[in-house]
Amino acid sequence: MYSDAHTHLTGPVFGDLMTPDEISTVVQQARDAGVAFMVASGQDLARSIRVAEIAAEHDMVYAAIGLHPWIAAPIDDELYQGFFDLAKNPRVVAVGEIGLDEYRSRAEKGVQIETLVRQLELARETDLPVFIHERGYHDEMLDVLSRHKPRRAVMHGFRGSPEEMMQWLDFGFYFTIGRTVLEPDGHKLEPMVAQIPDDRLLLETDGVDIIESGTILGQERIVELARVVGQWRKTGGEAIGELTTGNLKKLLGI
Repeated sequence: MYSDAHTHLTGPVFGDLMTPDEISTVVQQARDAGVAFMVASGQDLARSIRVAEIAAEHDMVYAAIGLHPWIAAPIDDELYQGFFDLAKNPRVVAVGEIGLDEYRSRAEKGVQIETLVRQLELARETDLPVFIHERGYHDEMLDVLSRHKPRRAVMHGFRGSPEEMMQWLDFGFYFTIGRTVLEPDGHKLEPMVAQIPDDRLLLETDGVDIIESGTILGQERIVELARVVGQWRKTGGEAIGELTTGNLKKLLGI
């Protein structure tokens, strides 16, 4: 049994929405590969609403909602209420991905921090875990989370140093390991991945790739990811799948 802790089923942040047929294809491919369930994130309110609809249509999909840091913007009372109301949907299990990005965000740092804090407040008010996106701005992230510590949190697509990992462990974080480990230089992450405590490890694909031939590569890739992580942690891919699925269920309370 496998699970995908963080993925996207509404297309890239700056791209087109996936079609219903494409979504049905990737969900079936994942199911056929042994993936039990996945958490799909929206990137703004409209896409968060859409991913909640997808979760209602496909029983192996759960939804995470929020405003992605690449498109961070002030969250006024109306937008906050929209997310708050959506969080009541039983298929919504997390707030995310939210965070700070020094390199790709269209918003300046202050706006990103303001947006992050507002969504941390949303997570606390709705008692949902958060999925954190951190690319650069590490000291700023430490400061924000020290002042607005989430009850349950995941560092999404973690590829930091063992020292940074220990900092986030002090906050009680989980860590998702993504497809970066499958890249040619992915082996550089082995020392860090091998040190993550068993009860804090999760896996993610972070989305879908549709290549020129029309082939859709989706969440079924979690199986290969588990195999590699299993090698690094001196166990099998199936064992990693069971471990991380149990961890994700515990985090989400499902």
